[in-house]
Amino acid sequence: MRQNSLSKSIDAAGSEARHDECVKRILSHLPIISRLLKGCADEFKDVPVERIEKECIEKEPQISTVAVDQDDLDADEMPGGGRIKGLNTEDASIKEGKIFYDIRFTAIAPGTKEPIPLIINIEAQNTSKDTRLLLRRSIYYVDRMVSAQKNTVFSGDDYKKIRKVYSIWILTDAPKKEANTITKYQITEKQVVGSVSAPKDDYDVQTIVMLRLGPLAQTEPGSILRLLDVLISSELPPSEKKTILTKEFDVPMTTSLNEEVNEMCNLAEGIREKAEKRGEKRGEKRGEKRGETRATLETRIEVALNIMKSLKISAEDALDVMRVPTKSRNALLKSINERLAAE
Repeated sequence: MRQNSLSKSIDAAGSEARHDECVKRILSHLPIISRLLKGCADEFKDVPVERIEKECIEKEPQISTVAVDQDDLDADEMPGGGRIKGLNTEDASIKEGKIFYDIRFTAIAPGTKEPIPLIINIEAQNTSKDTRLLLRRSIYYVDRMVSAQKNTVFSGDDYKKIRKVYSIWILTDAPKKEANTITKYQITEKQVVGSVSAPKDDYDVQTIVMLRLGPLAQTEPGSILRLLDVLISSELPPSEKKTILTKEFDVPMTTSLNEEVNEMCNLAEGIREKAEKRGEKRGEKRGEKRGETRATLETRIEVALNIMKSLKISAEDALDVMRVPTKSRNALLKSINERLAAE
């Protein structure tokens, strides 16, 4: 674990960026990746997670290291070389227009005739207002993962060597109507005139999987959605997370995973407290001008919006964090939605 060097490299970035980086590191642990593959990739659905973890993942996952765009340098090729890891590459994408895959690695799935080589990308994203943009972005990612194989996986016109690619997107604050769902997008064959069927392996070369997270209480025990909800939840204390991961999912709590779960929970709590304080201060200033108190609706709206932005969660989840009574929720939710629509 690169805890010391990582801590030094992200000290100046702030707790929100550190929280995002921590999520990536947790998702990149092999016990988590192996369960993601089993739950999302058809090639692994009948393979035990222990075998996936020990035999099927070829190399250590790369975190924010591989550039998406063809003409951009990978992180280890940029000035500073190997020092630019994880969060620093996020900064580069903001300042220099560079985009890196959150997590990228190669895997070999057991096949009926011969092993199936795959390239996997995992992205953890805050759901945007227009989810269509994320879908189109994911299409670009899988297209780039295919085209980037030219002169690396295959050369010339030897297209039969193209590896199938998966782009798995974890949307952490999906709208209520989309919450706790899994959707796949892939190439299919459609007969238009006549009937000419090609082997599926010839065209099934890219798959996008969208996992939209939601309330933990609404997930099925043992499901991949529940695992992710537990991992990324800003509400569960570390001890409860570890208990569920160990007893329900049989995830071994290694030293590094244990430390990162603790760190993520601490960062989330710190973000929540800062968001509440910012909201209270803004509400106080508005209240002074209007002769209102901190307990006004305006103050609660500010607090909720800050929590939503900082923790990247839905309005309803923000009200859970704030412990808003049921009787006050509808009016507050309506006001929050009106504010968001006006922005």
